[in-house]
Amino acid sequence: MSDARPGLSLKARLLIGLSIVAAIAVGVAATVTVTTHSYLVTQLEERLKSYSEPFEHRGAPIDEVASDIADALKGIIPQLPSSDDDSDAYERPSDAYTGQISSKGGIYPNYVANTGDSSSSGPDLLSISGSDLPTSGDVYLTVGAEEGDDTFLLRIEYVESPSSNDYWWEYTALSKEGVNDATQRLIVIEAFGIGALLAGLALVGLWVTRLGISPMRRMVDASKQIAEGDLSVRLEGASAGSESHDLALALNAMIGRLTASLAERERSEAKLREFVADASHELRTPLTTVLGYAQLYRKGALADKADVDDAWERTEAEAGRMKRLVEDMLELAKYDALPELQRVETDLSELAAEVVGDSAAADPDTEFALETEGPARAAVDPDKVRQAVINIVRNAAVHGGDHVVVRVSCTDGAVRIAVEDDGPGMSPEIAARASERFVRGDTSRSRATGGAGLGLAITAAIVDAHGGTLSVASAEGDGTTVTLTLPRAALPGSPSAPTAQSSD
Repeated sequence: MSDARPGLSLKARLLIGLSIVAAIAVGVAATVTVTTHSYLVTQLEERLKSYSEPFEHRGAPIDEVASDIADALKGIIPQLPSSDDDSDAYERPSDAYTGQISSKGGIYPNYVANTGDSSSSGPDLLSISGSDLPTSGDVYLTVGAEEGDDTFLLRIEYVESPSSNDYWWEYTALSKEGVNDATQRLIVIEAFGIGALLAGLALVGLWVTRLGISPMRRMVDASKQIAEGDLSVRLEGASAGSESHDLALALNAMIGRLTASLAERERSEAKLREFVADASHELRTPLTTVLGYAQLYRKGALADKADVDDAWERTEAEAGRMKRLVEDMLELAKYDALPELQRVETDLSELAAEVVGDSAAADPDTEFALETEGPARAAVDPDKVRQAVINIVRNAAVHGGDHVVVRVSCTDGAVRIAVEDDGPGMSPEIAARASERFVRGDTSRSRATGGAGLGLAITAAIVDAHGGTLSVASAEGDGTTVTLTLPRAALPGSPSAPTAQSSD
């Protein structure tokens, strides 16, 4: 029993893979955004430090009375010129806001931004609580604007007076509008990029699914039908050139060969069943005869010598019949095992003439005729070919009419031996199966007609072993023509057989 855990499908794995890629892309975009924003804020902090360089008055005492702080700072910390002052001694182009926060609670600006958008308000310093102010060093805070949606980065530095116990805080503020705008533009660009990436991944997933996964799923479903026994199903892959298409072609070819093999096996099994039935039929009659006479003899029913002699004569005839049948089947078995032929350069015209002469002597009641076109040489096993020609000539003499004609002709590539008779012929259905085993023109299988229907089967096996063909042409009432076609194969190392010439 398999203990393998169920795995993910290809489609699930593809979706997981694409999701991981999308998640990595989003993570990278978020990291870039955060890093860039942090870098821009760091640069802004550096600018704040540069704006917050100490003044020459740093360390001067401050009056402890809050209402007098302005007078105490006058002349020590540069003040903004009044609108009535024509002097530009204190004017400088800057986008920073600077000033002091008194320990008594007063806020005293030094400079306001005079570059960029002049309509923008400064930082909302009143939103700063006492807990936000450092007790040493400096801190950075983000505060809103007095008016509007702008935000400011605020640096607050703790300052002590070296000549008194007083202290205060100096602040510097820069607008974060540029940082926020750059960050927002980066987010928009990344959003469009991530959207395009996700759309591309979706298209890739759809394309891969349609090209590879969907055809594979169809092939799996079709394979299940084939496994259930439906061999008519064929697999369908994707477009030509894809792996699934090539796999479908290969599997369809395999299924086709499997179907052909199964059909051939069914035909072979049917032929085997027919062969066993026919062989049993052929053997049953002589065995029944032999057994019957043996039982009669054992029971003493054959008292007269004449009856005994007749019984033994019939028993011997049936035994000989069984012997010929077994020898024919053994002969066919040899050809089924592809016997080795002893090929010799042979003139088939002379071989046919010898067979016709012997047949005329053995059956004087039949008229035999031989027609040849001169020498018809071929590299064959003469004994096997002689047996084949004898079989068809004898069949023609026994089952045909009173006239049998043997014609030997040749071409550059083959020698043809045709045996014609003027007998009753056969139906086209019987003629098409005449070379099969136990097939006879006499479907009643009367013992008066002789053989068991193995003669033409042996002849066909001999011709097939030589690489030739056997054909039977017949029609009821028009006689039968059996034609052997043998290739004129030359022996190894010998010249090709000469082309036959017509005799005068």
